[in-house]
This record gives sequence, structure tokens and C-alpha cells, in this order.
Amino acid sequence: MTDPVLVCVGNLTVDDAVSPTGERTESVGGDALFAALGARLAGGSPRVLAPLGADAPEALLAALRTAGTDPDTLPRRGTPTVRNVVRYAETGGRTWELVLGESHFEELSVWPADVPTAALAADGLLLSAMALRPQLELAAWLRPRTGATIYFDPQEDYVAGHEAALLEAVAACDVFLPSEVEAVALSGTDDLDEAVARFLQLGPSAVVVKRAEAGCLVATRTTPRPVAVPAEVVEPVDSTGAGDTFCGAFAAEHLRSGDAVAAARAGAAAARVAVGGPGLDALLTAVATLGAVPR
Repeated sequence: MTDPVLVCVGNLTVDDAVSPTGERTESVGGDALFAALGARLAGGSPRVLAPLGADAPEALLAALRTAGTDPDTLPRRGTPTVRNVVRYAETGGRTWELVLGESHFEELSVWPADVPTAALAADGLLLSAMALRPQLELAAWLRPRTGATIYFDPQEDYVAGHEAALLEAVAACDVFLPSEVEAVALSGTDDLDEAVARFLQLGPSAVVVKRAEAGCLVATRTTPRPVAVPAEVVEPVDSTGAGDTFCGAFAAEHLRSGDAVAAARAGAAAARVAVGGPGLDALLTAVATLGAVPR
């Protein structure tokens, strides 16, 4: 029996990380790629769906192949790859700067016209945090066109002022994967049990609230009282992509077993690997030890 196919939809990026002391490290990444590597690490069969910029570096193409995707199958754009400057503070926080701006980020996100027929036939579709407009359009467009399990992962930067539209997207998904900040902002309450209950009422079969080092809360229609799943706590080298990695591994295990708590544990284990090195390094090393990419 082959593993369920998960299409990881999002962006591909080149990230310039700046340490508190000013040291700069460039690495390739993007939410779709982190998610796909997380899914591979969890034993899944992922495919990336994300536009490639005109200047995609070889390191990015090689990482895509390791994740199980042929770069030649991806939509192309005649503009540069999305570039971020990520500045880390001594207190542990970080800020993101889109070097080429929001409109470029939106162009390099996935739109309905980019979705191939084969993706609609997949077992699962993970909508990672792209620009707002394309993510909302995809959520609405996909629901009547696929029987795949749709996983929805929003982005906290665009929640304020767009709550109604985002809640419509939540209603169109099967599994909602917000961060704690996003869950509070969208539900209008800081009582996470109440927030989860409100999301479940909209239609998803499962809700997972990601709480970083505090782990996550998992609730389903059949077990609506949230279950706390702890994180695998380590001292992070680089926390970039940890949430995306969690979501990819979660979706892979959830598609295979249908067990949301087991899926959350798989997500926590993959995120632990992700933060163990700069950029994609730790994930690429771990996935490379798995052997041949499943087809």
C-alpha cells in the first residue's frame, strides 16, 4: 500500500538570517518546502506546489528534489525568488522583511490557475501561509473541486481586519492549524478551549492550536475537549520553519492514521529536528538518511 499523497502548497524563498550580533547567513527555504520535508520525515509522500522564481538557486532545486518534487513540474514566474531578511533579537524574537515587497510575494504565491489536475486527486492538500488573497481564493476554489483533506495554516500578519474572510476559509477546510496568536485573534477570545469550540462549529473535523515550545492543543468533532500534546523541547539553533514542518508532518500522519493526537506527536518530532540546524540543514540531513524518495 502506498502512502497517502500530500500536496504542500505555499512559497519558496531565499532567507537572509541576521543574528543579534549582525552575522548574516543565507539559506533557501519557504513554507511549502519545510512542510514537505516534515512530511517526508514523518514517512509521508509529499509534493511541493509553489512557483519557482527566475533566479532559483541550485540549492533550492536540490532541496526540492530531496523533498520528493521535480522542480521542472512547478509553475514558473519571470520574476526573482522571494527573499526575506530575518532579524533575530537577543530576547529570542525575530522580525521578517520582504525584500521585494508584498505585491511580489503575492505574485510568487499559488493561485487557482497554478493547481494541476493531479493535485486535485491527491489525498491531502496543505495550504501554508502565503499572501492573503491567493490563500483565500484557493481555500474557496478547492473545496468543490477535490475530495482531498484540506489542511489550512494561516499567517498572523494578515489576521487583523480580515477575520470574516479567514473564518470562511476555516469553514472550507477539514483541519485548521492556527498558532495561539492566530486562534485568539480569529475567535475573539483568549480562552483556547472556547476558541477551539468556535472553530469546530464552523465545519472542520479537527483543530490544532500550535503553541511553540508549549506544544499544541488538539480537538476533533468526536473528541471536542482539547488534548494537550507537549513539544519536544530543545535549545533551537534556528526556529525558522518549525511551524511549517510541524504542519507537514502532522498532515502526513493524519492522512495515514486518521489519529489527530498521533499526528500532533509526529509534528512535534519533526519540528524538533527542524530547529536543530540553520535553515533547512537539519531536515535535509535527516530526510537524506531515509533513502529513496517514495513515488
